[in-house]
Amino acid sequence: MGPNYNIYEDGLKIYTTINPMMQTYAEDAVSAQVPSLQRALVSQGFIRSGAVWKGRDNVLEKAMKESDRWKNLADDGLTDKEIRATFYEKTPMKVFAWNPQRVKDTVMTPMDSIKYHRAMVQAGFMVMDPVTGEVKAWVGGVSFRTFKYDHVNLNTKRQVGSTIKPLLYAQAVEERGFTPETPVVDAQQNFGGGMLVPATGRTCTGRSMTMASALAWSRNCATAYIMKQVGAPQFSEFLRRINIPTKVPAYPSIALGACELSLFEMLWGYSIFGGRGFSTKPYFISRIEDRNGNLIKRFDFSVNRKEAISEATAYIMTRMMQGVVDKGTAAGLRARLGVAEMAGKTGTTNDNSDAWFMGFTPQLLGGVWVGCDDRFIRNEGSGGFGGAAARPIWEAFFRKVFANSSLGILKDEKFIEPPTLSNDMGMADPSIYVTSENPEPKAEGQDAGVGSEQDYMLNNEEYIGPESKPFVEEKTEKPVKDTVKKEQPKAVATEEPKKRQNIFKKIFGKKQNKSEPPKTEKQEREHEKN
Repeated sequence: MGPNYNIYEDGLKIYTTINPMMQTYAEDAVSAQVPSLQRALVSQGFIRSGAVWKGRDNVLEKAMKESDRWKNLADDGLTDKEIRATFYEKTPMKVFAWNPQRVKDTVMTPMDSIKYHRAMVQAGFMVMDPVTGEVKAWVGGVSFRTFKYDHVNLNTKRQVGSTIKPLLYAQAVEERGFTPETPVVDAQQNFGGGMLVPATGRTCTGRSMTMASALAWSRNCATAYIMKQVGAPQFSEFLRRINIPTKVPAYPSIALGACELSLFEMLWGYSIFGGRGFSTKPYFISRIEDRNGNLIKRFDFSVNRKEAISEATAYIMTRMMQGVVDKGTAAGLRARLGVAEMAGKTGTTNDNSDAWFMGFTPQLLGGVWVGCDDRFIRNEGSGGFGGAAARPIWEAFFRKVFANSSLGILKDEKFIEPPTLSNDMGMADPSIYVTSENPEPKAEGQDAGVGSEQDYMLNNEEYIGPESKPFVEEKTEKPVKDTVKKEQPKAVATEEPKKRQNIFKKIFGKKQNKSEPPKTEKQEREHEKN
């Protein structure tokens, strides 16, 4: 065994894969979207009247006894009765608010403060390289100062809804011979023993459609049909084989996302698509050195990679998921960003408790979750769907990344068509397999003294910005402006893309894609000379 180190006192140097500019953009994207979601949430009658807390005394009791106030007063020798009484006395305090400081002075009872903070919309956002697994940005919540709970990490699990569907469809392509044009039946399925999926067939059309249409429009009934062809035990085993750590029970309803996984695991699972069939575990520490620069530990991405599906299946699924962002539940996203090729999937759970969006380009994979910590607090309007609540965070982030050329993330990058893909599965235009419209779109009070949106939030026009200190360029020592027009130093602009190109060649033995950046005049002369 090696020596023991004190992380706070021994001068260790810990190198992270996080890109500071991307981290700033990620935090900015969250702070640009969540305030409007919060405003919509607290405008609902059952929130404003306090009816949402009816029958939730156990939740409030637990929160009260776990608070610092309770623990401190208990240490001071007060009885439970005396402590409880203090929670119903108005007190000057600071509360979280959506403003640049993320705090506001107010007067309310500690119990109202508990209700107020628990009714905050939370978000998790993570971005990684799907080939190497390097995490580029990680936002665990709306404010680290007030809410320490991380909504990205492996142990924070929520129902994933329809974001599970691409994994099921991938198994159908890989093991059952399905293709984008395979007809599937949009009908409720009986799995025996009284198990009907979906639980209600009111959105089932009973018609046949292509597999690509079923994915683009997130058709639950058609997905249940595919699950019947694949098998629930087989799908549960497939999730284990692609390295998702959580053991998912083999119930037929898991086809619709009735299982709980973390955002971290979902990105891990989706890495099989952008990673050309390889499951790659996300990681955010690259190496650790001692105070003298001696290497203590290096974290090699190659040990976290495992071939999970064929390269052909990964490509077919990637092209199918372009139907989602072109015509489906996230229609128009690719066009708005002006991206040559991208893929994605929305997800929404019962009563909008969880909103998801998973999306990726050839170079970056990002995942967003939005919801409240208490699942009974939710936005029941149309704005709570994955395509409306989570997708804008992803879109805002990628818009800034594409605008900053120094990051090397290109709009014209394309997914590489594998040579093993048969000619009869040509995927030049995946939209030809997607119907033009969703056959059934429905597939997918008084103030109680806890404050209103006007009390604690600013108007939509005011810029809030990221919580972390803005990234500062090394040469200018000035904050990078939100316009992202100014490029980073040359070393930063070239190192990341070159590093990724070398890694890609090491893994696949070929160039990253067919459209390489143009050579400089010096490179052209050297090429002609050789």
